Amino acid sequence: MDRLQSMRVFQQVVEELVARREINVSSKYETADKSKPTGDFQFIVMEKYLSHDNELPFIERVVMKLYFSLKEISLSEEKGFGLDQSNVMVEKFPLIVAPVTNLKLKRIED
Repeated sequence: MDRLQSMRVFQQVVEELVARREINVSSKYETADKSKPTGDFQFIVMEKYLSHDNELPFIERVVMKLYFSLKEISLSEEKGFGLDQSNVMVEKFPLIVAPVTNLKLKRIED
């Protein structure tokens, strides 16, 4: 399914939800564009990255770095879903698999 078909399907779903009164997308502002009955949408894509706050064994670190390297060169989620870049916001959050257990702090005197 290409991007245009995806957007048409999404628009059809929204219009059906509005017709059944399951959602309300009408704007409370008079200046809103009345030619867009389905409203404007902003899509948020959640993207994780490997936090430095992990205490992973060497082989697991290598595997995780390989995973995230492959993820960098692969198809992005927004492109995979056929979303227009102008309607997408990417939120990045740290992935903590094995938190540091023994954190040693050292105070430095001036």
